[in-house]
Amino acid sequence: MLKEVAKKILITKRKKAYQSKVNDMKNAYNIWEHKREKRPMTVIGGSAYEVTGRIQLVTEVVSYTDVWREADPTATAEKILIFVSPKGKLAGHAEENIRNYFQAHPEINVLYGDEDEMVSKGKYGHPYFKPDWSPDTYLNAFYIGSVFACRANTYEAASKEYENALRMLGGTSGVKKNTPEAVGKEASMLSADVLFCMLAIEERAFGKRKGTEFPIGHIDEILFHRNPDTDVFYGRSFHNSRHMLMKPATVSIIIPTKDHPDILLQCLKSIVATTHEKNIKYEIIVVDNGSSAYNRVRYGSYINTISKINGLTNITYLYKVEDFNFSYMCNRGAARSGGDYLLFLNDDIEAIQDGWIREMLSQAQLRHVGVVGAKLLYPDSDLIQHAGITNVRLGPVHKLQRMHDQKAHYFGYNRGIHNLIGATGACLMISREKFNEVGGFPEELPVAFNDVDLCYSVFQKGYYNVCCNHISLYHHESLSRGLDTLDIKKMERLANEYDVLMKRHPGFYNMDPFYSRYLTDDETISAIIHCEDFLPVLDLPYHKIKVHEQGYPEARQDACLRLGVEYAGTMENWMYGIRDGEALDGYFVKGYSFVIGSDNAFFDRRLVLRQVERLDKGARPVSAMVYSLPVYTWYRPDIKLRLQDQIDVDMTGFKVRIETGKLQPGYYQIGMVALDQTGSLKLINWVPNLLKVK
Repeated sequence: MLKEVAKKILITKRKKAYQSKVNDMKNAYNIWEHKREKRPMTVIGGSAYEVTGRIQLVTEVVSYTDVWREADPTATAEKILIFVSPKGKLAGHAEENIRNYFQAHPEINVLYGDEDEMVSKGKYGHPYFKPDWSPDTYLNAFYIGSVFACRANTYEAASKEYENALRMLGGTSGVKKNTPEAVGKEASMLSADVLFCMLAIEERAFGKRKGTEFPIGHIDEILFHRNPDTDVFYGRSFHNSRHMLMKPATVSIIIPTKDHPDILLQCLKSIVATTHEKNIKYEIIVVDNGSSAYNRVRYGSYINTISKINGLTNITYLYKVEDFNFSYMCNRGAARSGGDYLLFLNDDIEAIQDGWIREMLSQAQLRHVGVVGAKLLYPDSDLIQHAGITNVRLGPVHKLQRMHDQKAHYFGYNRGIHNLIGATGACLMISREKFNEVGGFPEELPVAFNDVDLCYSVFQKGYYNVCCNHISLYHHESLSRGLDTLDIKKMERLANEYDVLMKRHPGFYNMDPFYSRYLTDDETISAIIHCEDFLPVLDLPYHKIKVHEQGYPEARQDACLRLGVEYAGTMENWMYGIRDGEALDGYFVKGYSFVIGSDNAFFDRRLVLRQVERLDKGARPVSAMVYSLPVYTWYRPDIKLRLQDQIDVDMTGFKVRIETGKLQPGYYQIGMVALDQTGSLKLINWVPNLLKVK
């Protein structure tokens, strides 16, 4: 009886302590932003400003309800106009940040910044960390939001077109120019949107870039605090509108395949069933790298059953026995095709929405657009498989993977059309001219990252890549498919091909202009703020490594203890591009873990390592010896969102720093121990991820 009472007290204590920590972490953004507002901002966008002081900049704040203003002929300094929504307030150092930015970037005449919400008196939340200038995102939604700024002379140059645009929209009919009444409060948000559009046109911001430079600036700092429940897009949010073609077009659909005739047949039937455009003619080129004789016959038979209707002109079947090289197969198919536009498809894609080719083609026809992708869902579900590629420190990743598409995630990330660094080769369209301009797919990347490489190359040429998240296709990639990181050989191949990618594009490590440095670099974008802002990796303490000669005592291996390793490597690699030139010793491991079906508030965790020898088909422990060390626990709302049926999984994240010289050189398999602090249960589980210690 006494034992049960004591356990209940212990359980209550653990639950209260856990919930208190969760509440503290939920308030971490608010604390972080208040601290930033109290100190001068001398660094924006990751580099210190080089302010010459030769030009004095004066700022004038103009409300969206009063966007008309007259030039000041007596002004002795260059004036900066800051346009702000009346539904909130400028952040403390917003004007200083804007002046500094224009001083440091004389080539930039228009800029915008990030914003958050005043969720209650004195408390900030729901930050919107925006991408760098994204013309196609802007054309689909007013993502600029609550604040933008321009040089006064740029405003004057754009004002005539602005007036004409408003007149066409009925905003200035019968009202004298340069008065607040010329717009009216009801139309103020529309007029601000129109003004920004005219400024962007003045800056030729809807055309191809010069290399990687953007024509409109973006300050990736919070410049504005909007009122609670204010629509950040001010009435023009992401939509699913039908887009028209600029002119009739021919498309070549290239499908690599091998030994999947039934899957290919489903793909072909779905293409024909969902394509009805009179202005689109298309051919299909099936590229087979060595199916069995039996399947080769089936391919031919199935292809002959496809009717040449709905714009389909021809299906070509190319067969050649060779090692798998996705890049070569795609390039071969492109060389044998004749369309003006190339659409690369996996054979396990199933089209489910009429007009999807038209929608992709409408974007690919734009001069400034390079690669065009589409949103992919797991079959017969609303679970997202792909909504664009994001480049983070962990490498290129599919954000929002396995999240439900019924919900709009992070300010419409899975809605409408977005400019992103790239899109998956499972469904990718590009004009033949632009494809040839970058040399096609890189054949030195036969399996992984070839689509990413193509997207990087296209971006470097000055084009904007696009993902059409207003259309969906099924991708019959299994939900239970093993990850490359769960197979040692695949892990090595992946690492080697990633090295090739980085050598071909050295400036792209941890660089993605369309994904803020303040957003999580983990698997999803549900966690809004970049967690290292709260506790930088270099502030993590080293812990003493405990040695267990005969394995971890009394721990039962159990698959209900789940472990995901998101990084395991050197500190130098992790901090590359952030602390360049500084010697960083040691190792860093991060990820998440939880116990299925149990209350995770009751468990403490320790990272465990065991040295292994590598074999042709994996690895095996060299002895029973296990090393363990404490982990730093951190807030993972993204995991909580994905595991809504599990208990207390808010604090599932872990981080560990390992000091140089504390482990013998070699390969170490990574695992986790979960220790129930309200009982005697000890669980252990291992994953194939390896840490290489030099």
